[in-house]
Amino acid sequence: MQERIFTDKNGEQLIVRHRKSAVFFLRETDLSIDGYSFPWWVDTTPSIQRSELERSYRFTQEAFECFVEYMEEIALESWKSFIPKEADSFGADYAEYYDRDFDSNGDLSVRKNRLKVDGPGQNKTGDPIARLYKFNKRKFESFVYDLKKLRCDASGAATNNI
Repeated sequence: MQERIFTDKNGEQLIVRHRKSAVFFLRETDLSIDGYSFPWWVDTTPSIQRSELERSYRFTQEAFECFVEYMEEIALESWKSFIPKEADSFGADYAEYYDRDFDSNGDLSVRKNRLKVDGPGQNKTGDPIARLYKFNKRKFESFVYDLKKLRCDASGAATNNI
């Protein structure tokens, strides 16, 4: 799995990993912060605190442009026939997703130079790296489509190819 780290204006790091058929957004969490179990009355396994899974990344224009370019690059490495498309169904909309591995939902929104992520609830392991988002092909197609649209809106010129 390949990895690249993007750092925002506040020093917050977003780890992007990708492999064939998947792209992941991750971050290093502070495991010393006590989390809660959900549902707390059934599961007593310690989990990662919600505040560690919610992040708003504010990038410089230059860093955001590098982020967009990298998303376009890894899209073609992860999926052979990748074509950015506007979300036209719930399955294509990346705003909310269900993570089967954690049986929990995550959220993602993107604006010019900003990325807001609310990762799915997950139990603590010995690894401080927590998953914030896992993309499938269709969700990543609409995500890259929106990134390209933001780039187009910001520059005033169209960019049609990856």
